[in-house]
Amino acid sequence: MTQHRSWDPDCKIYIGGLRDDSNRYDLEDVFSKYGPVRDVWVARKPPGFAFVEMEDPRDAKDAVKGLDGARVCGVRVKVEMSNGGSERGGARGGGRDGGRRPRVSRSRSRSRDRSRDRGDRRRSRSKERGRGGRGRVSRSRS
Repeated sequence: MTQHRSWDPDCKIYIGGLRDDSNRYDLEDVFSKYGPVRDVWVARKPPGFAFVEMEDPRDAKDAVKGLDGARVCGVRVKVEMSNGGSERGGARGGGRDGGRRPRVSRSRSRSRDRSRDRGDRRRSRSKERGRGGRGRVSRSRS
């Protein structure tokens, strides 16, 4: 197996949302239906994504069209042309959660601490509006 960074970017496909136990042989079987597969690299730390390099860029594009959102190794996956690592996480999306970022909940104690720091400024806006036009100022979105 070659280092995946030296792969042809026109033939390199990103697969996201894979199960932790996905392996290169399963992916090779799935992608070989679209043309000859040159190489497969499956991430282990962290798991959940892989790269497949096809022999021909047209086969790579066909595989992306045919497999994006399809079930591979038992789960629906994100399949798209690799961006070559030029954008970190930007347009690619993907990952174990299928491109959606998990919501991170913050502890309530943290928000309570912030409200204590504000002191007397904890008035609702509805009360401020009734005080002779000192309410919210409308601003255009430009």
